[in-house]
Amino acid sequence: MAITTQGFSTFSADAVTYIAEKTLMIAKKNVIFQQLGDKAQLPSNNSKTFQYTRYDRLVLPQSALTEGSTPDNTSISISTVSAVADQWGAYVVISDVVDLTIKHPVMQKAVDLMGYQAAETVDREIINVLLAGTQVYYAGGVASRRLITTNLVTSDIRTGIATLRSLGAHEYDGSDYMAVMDPYVEMDLSADTTFQLAASYSNIKVLQNGEVGRWMGARWMRSNLIPVVVGYAQSTFSSNATVGTFTGANYRATVARYDINTGFLVGLELNTAVAMTNTQSLRVTVPSSALFTYKVFVGLAAGAQDDIMYQGSDATLGLAALPASTVVTISTPPVAGTSISGSDIPVATKKVHFSWVIGKEAFTVIDLQKLQTFITPNQASDSDPLVQRRKAGWKLMFKSVINNQNFIARLESYSAFG
Repeated sequence: MAITTQGFSTFSADAVTYIAEKTLMIAKKNVIFQQLGDKAQLPSNNSKTFQYTRYDRLVLPQSALTEGSTPDNTSISISTVSAVADQWGAYVVISDVVDLTIKHPVMQKAVDLMGYQAAETVDREIINVLLAGTQVYYAGGVASRRLITTNLVTSDIRTGIATLRSLGAHEYDGSDYMAVMDPYVEMDLSADTTFQLAASYSNIKVLQNGEVGRWMGARWMRSNLIPVVVGYAQSTFSSNATVGTFTGANYRATVARYDINTGFLVGLELNTAVAMTNTQSLRVTVPSSALFTYKVFVGLAAGAQDDIMYQGSDATLGLAALPASTVVTISTPPVAGTSISGSDIPVATKKVHFSWVIGKEAFTVIDLQKLQTFITPNQASDSDPLVQRRKAGWKLMFKSVINNQNFIARLESYSAFG
């Protein structure tokens, strides 16, 4: 007689899923840039604009005094740096049913996650400001991002350090600059036998958050929040018979990709010139990957791939990010507008990594409103008479600004590991 064995699948509907008390860790992000900036507080009721004043160095006299003759006076000049604070914030809404049915303390988890969110938002905004710095050096001593072929090496670091010293950038502790790299560049640099690990420092030195070692006159720190910019093949661009105001000329257009989770610019496309005729418009189909949002930039095809591009000014584009697979028609060529920060376009499939060497007071983080956190009380209100939801959130108001372009150098490179 055949015996039928009834296995777990027969009774699975009557089984209970065991949910562990422990929750899994989320990915760790190193937020380190805020600690490196000069700190400034903008008092309340003093607008949103903060200004620093710098008294510039006096010009040295060019000739010796003539006996009995009064020389021309020396003029004093000043320069200013200003920034307008932005307010940032976010919140989550959790229903009362969640509190009744979910095993883990969801509200507490939400508060923890929003703490990470706030810190990473601040560092992202600082990084974006530093990415717009004008003092840039490319690995191998080449002239542009598109010409990079190597990872960061000792001679590249020496160039950055020597330049800051030559321009009079101040060290943080009287002897060393601070420098920041991503984990891939860290592995490139760690192969150098002169790299001094942070663990071997004198006990007198106070370690900064994320500090990994000392090299070539700088104390190096690691951040895995720094974006990597990738070169991509061009999206679908074409002239369109729809009436527009383009003239009979060649235009370049590129699609910029922004990480859906962080908002960082992480991809730029090669931009082959598109021939336009009078009264035509430009049609663009952005890529289909949902990992990114997209912005379209258009400019005259003056020559190089890495020409500054300007964002289309049509109402269909505005300044908003576009979702995947969007088809847009640009009827008006922009004359000026929002340019891409660090708009050099990498070679297709290549990844460009960013590092910085930073002098003291190179940039400032200005606070108008310190981080504030909020949790709505668990009680009835006009908007929630049945206590069906609670909210947790945060907000702050700040701005980062580069004080002196001569005090900070950005180093761009490939990496053997990324």
